[in-house]
Amino acid sequence: MRIEMIATGDELMSGLTRDGNFFWAGDALNSIGLEIALHTTVGDDRERIEEAFGAALGRADAVIVSGGLGPTSDDLTAEVAARFFGAPLELNKEGLQSVMDRLKAKGRELTEKNRKQAFLPGGSRVLANRWGTAPGFSMVRDRTVYYFLPGVPREFQALMTEYVIPDLDARYKDRSPVRTKLVRTYGLPESEVARMLDGVEREGVRLGYRSHFPEIHLRLTAYGDTDSEAELRMSEMTADIMDRLGGYVFSTEGETLEEVIGKLLRERGMTLSTAESCTGGLIAHRITNVPGSSDYFLEGVVSYSNEAKMQILGVPKEALEAHGAVSAPVVEAMARGVRGLSGSGIGVAVSGIAGPSGGTEEKPVGTVFIGLDHVERGVSSGKFLFYGTREQIKLATSEKALDMIRKILLNNV
Repeated sequence: MRIEMIATGDELMSGLTRDGNFFWAGDALNSIGLEIALHTTVGDDRERIEEAFGAALGRADAVIVSGGLGPTSDDLTAEVAARFFGAPLELNKEGLQSVMDRLKAKGRELTEKNRKQAFLPGGSRVLANRWGTAPGFSMVRDRTVYYFLPGVPREFQALMTEYVIPDLDARYKDRSPVRTKLVRTYGLPESEVARMLDGVEREGVRLGYRSHFPEIHLRLTAYGDTDSEAELRMSEMTADIMDRLGGYVFSTEGETLEEVIGKLLRERGMTLSTAESCTGGLIAHRITNVPGSSDYFLEGVVSYSNEAKMQILGVPKEALEAHGAVSAPVVEAMARGVRGLSGSGIGVAVSGIAGPSGGTEEKPVGTVFIGLDHVERGVSSGKFLFYGTREQIKLATSEKALDMIRKILLNNV
């Protein structure tokens, strides 16, 4: 079975917008044993969009089209689909009701531009959209099924989940049983992960690598004649990877590092607080992105200036003058200060030089100190050197700080 995805929009071609729908769809389909074989991106041009539809007809069993269903003049997908299928645009009553229901829920009136979204090719199947005003639709030509979905990620994902994935699952239910797993690692470059996993491949399991800075992700896909065979192959492969990579694996179920930490904090009845300088609150942001984080996250302080470090966290002026803000004594004092301020079981603190300026020969750009104060183990710190853009250095710092918390919770320090 061959699935092709066609993404439309000048914003994709110009680089203004990243095609996140493709990555999401690939992951979602892979999880049920299907995959996207081809991916086409085309701008808002009638002839080129129709050409893409025609090219897919000869090489794909199913085609997923995203974008171009909105109310503006550059939303051309329905119009081009009507021409491609030889089915004139018609006011679709079900589609119109979908548009009206969505507008009513938002307290808005129907406009002519929104009414345009209910004009669909004759004979198409409506995919009602409860998350936006643009209804999707599907059509079949020469045994190739086309799904036309809005490009807004939330709407695209919802319609994929409600209509497209179940439909594809039913159409191709005779495929072999499959199991998928996302293994997340941190602390090793991709080349080293590959070296340590050399020879791990086995029959019936496919292993894929993806660099997701600053992590390396492994996608495992196991096949079998039966569900139990696919499950057994997956469990054996996962165990082998764990044996080889050890503590560099922080999740075998696809959880983020902050989700893993949240589970560990909750299991151990521990609480956390943060004091951040160079990361500007990124660590606290990541932690609080996890639902239920109020159970264990107490407080976050962004002490960017030396004055804030002294006044809020109680960092000694002498430490700042003698060692500088980017130093072990200062991050240790910050960690102690925020833990004492909040009453948490663990306090974590970071201070560094994110760049692109501000570095010295002794402390180049990317120099970061991370401190931890544990209620039982006391205070500790480490010095690190990260590379990349300012954003990458901040992200790498937050990742390292979270991993240090994970390890101290696992007593692996």
